[in-house]
Amino acid sequence: MMIAVLIAKLTALLLRLLHRGATTLPGKLALRLRPNILSRLSRGVRVICVTGTNGKTTTCALLAHAMQQCGSSYFVNRGGANMLTGVVTAFIMNCTVTGKCRKDYAILECDESSLPLITANLNAAVIAVTNLFRDQLDRYGEISHTLAKIKEGIAACPNAVLILNGDCPLTYSIADAFPNRVLTFGINDDIGMAAVVSDNRHCPRCGTLLRYQSRVFAQLGNFYCPHCGYCRRTPDCAAADISASALGSGFLLCMPEETALCTTALGGIYNVYNFLTAATVLRAVGIRHTDCLCSFTGAFGRMERFRCGKHTVLLLLVKNPVGLSSCIRYICTVKNAPSMCFALNDNEADGTDVSWIWDCDFTPIAMKNPQVCTAGIRAEDMALRLKYDNIHVTDIFSGNSYDDLTDHIAAADSDFVVFASYTVMMQLRRHFIRRFGGKEFWE
Repeated sequence: MMIAVLIAKLTALLLRLLHRGATTLPGKLALRLRPNILSRLSRGVRVICVTGTNGKTTTCALLAHAMQQCGSSYFVNRGGANMLTGVVTAFIMNCTVTGKCRKDYAILECDESSLPLITANLNAAVIAVTNLFRDQLDRYGEISHTLAKIKEGIAACPNAVLILNGDCPLTYSIADAFPNRVLTFGINDDIGMAAVVSDNRHCPRCGTLLRYQSRVFAQLGNFYCPHCGYCRRTPDCAAADISASALGSGFLLCMPEETALCTTALGGIYNVYNFLTAATVLRAVGIRHTDCLCSFTGAFGRMERFRCGKHTVLLLLVKNPVGLSSCIRYICTVKNAPSMCFALNDNEADGTDVSWIWDCDFTPIAMKNPQVCTAGIRAEDMALRLKYDNIHVTDIFSGNSYDDLTDHIAAADSDFVVFASYTVMMQLRRHFIRRFGGKEFWE
């Protein structure tokens, strides 16, 4: 194994010297040399796996921030490298040449389809599932396929504590399939954002149309089935009395052992869920310092701010109808809405099927009437979609016109927000860092 680790480490060093991320190739080489290397590298490490459709990166960043604040020894797979090769790379970067990990905790963002490959090679202490929405149909297929993959991954870890979104009917149904200890999180307020597209309206047990005592957004809320009795249970970790805006959120964090008033710089209801996921994971591993989460300011590309003179450029990753619709509502809570760019690619990492944009709710933008442009390989498709909701697009930056887009943003006389699919986000970060300042995600 030493040879595989050494070659992988030297490869990572070379890539760093060439100013490359070194997030997957070292792991790919190590797996070629030793297919079972992850089972060796992960020995003695408390592994936390975070999976689900939305919120994985932010949740892992919240956990890393909290552990850093309370002095715990940890590492995290950075840069969205959430498949098996990325996980192996993260372990290699944090182990000795003999393969012994130097950290106590591994915080792993896990792609839903890759979760079975990852958990088959390590003994996870905690597996957290943030939510389940329709996402990248060309990769994942229907939502039932994604659920099956997550269950397959959990089955390999019979001792793992399961952290489940208790407001998501499909996610919470995972508890029915396993004897594992389960902790849930949820929101106790009636937020009333049901207009955001719902991907799962039916009971996962009997197929009956679900009803709700209160709704947060999409299918998330205090659900119950009038036929079989399947229903949301009281969460182990809940948020109540929520005040959320584009400037941040405040809420009452309710857990059996404590009730605390929490504030966070992360705006939007979906980030309250990310906070709750992280708080519940910390509770599962015995870390009670949930107040450490409150000082977190954002994860790369998910809610990342850049300074452009007197203005702010906000970069948001979007990849599915629920995520984009929620981000739009979040941004439109600002009194004077910023200028906006919708940047869409159809590369493999983005999802080659971009028909999901037709399921998004753009109507809050039409009411604000900001300056809007589109960018990316599918910039024209996005402009057409916006036209159908009576949103006027002033500029279209087709293909890889990232320099032109950056110039356009720099010349704007207002704050700017960019809603970007994955590969656009990764490209734009490089341009923003060069123009506005900042660090690459591996630094």
